[in-house]
Amino acid sequence: MIRINKGAEPNILTTNKVNWTNELLGYIQRNEKVPSNVSNRYNQNNIKESLRSECQNKCMYCESAVAHVSYEHIEHIKPKAKTKFPELTYEWTNLGLACPVCNMNKGDEYDINLPFINPYVENPSDFIFALGHFIYHKPANARAELTKRQLKLNRPELLERRQERLESIIRLIERYHSEANPTLKNAIKSEIEIEIEESKPYSLCAKSIYDAMM
Repeated sequence: MIRINKGAEPNILTTNKVNWTNELLGYIQRNEKVPSNVSNRYNQNNIKESLRSECQNKCMYCESAVAHVSYEHIEHIKPKAKTKFPELTYEWTNLGLACPVCNMNKGDEYDINLPFINPYVENPSDFIFALGHFIYHKPANARAELTKRQLKLNRPELLERRQERLESIIRLIERYHSEANPTLKNAIKSEIEIEIEESKPYSLCAKSIYDAMM
């Protein structure tokens, strides 16, 4: 998980979210079933494309390149369930992009006294850190521990993918240190720096390896 900068709100939300919200809340207040064409209005291609852009095509939580393996989910940071925060269903600042696993692991859980880390308004490195392909929460940081445990940020399939990515970066770093020719050495370093960019999967873990080995 890394810091994410919120992009401009899509015009379709700016124009329609007040009316959409009022209609949605009307159904809930009348205790009527909300039609899917009302509750899912946020799930539109231009909204998802804006989220892809700001999240750099990665899950906002685990940093997986979601589209390579599955369909992305539009994540409601504060749950949109009618018993939670339905008024934020179409609120741009409440939307992110998540992989299906992180989205389902988080579910409708939300404790206002112990909220999950929000990478849009907080720097995750204040809460968590990486050692190799493992994510750890900082000592005595309950929010970080909850986020790590509830989202299962060290689930087996994530560990496997992170390890594969880190091993390729480690090989490049070792190659860099063993090379004597300065021109080739600089070319290898440039390749390494590309591989640890924030746009790449698992950049938190990749950067930790870079800092330790370079």
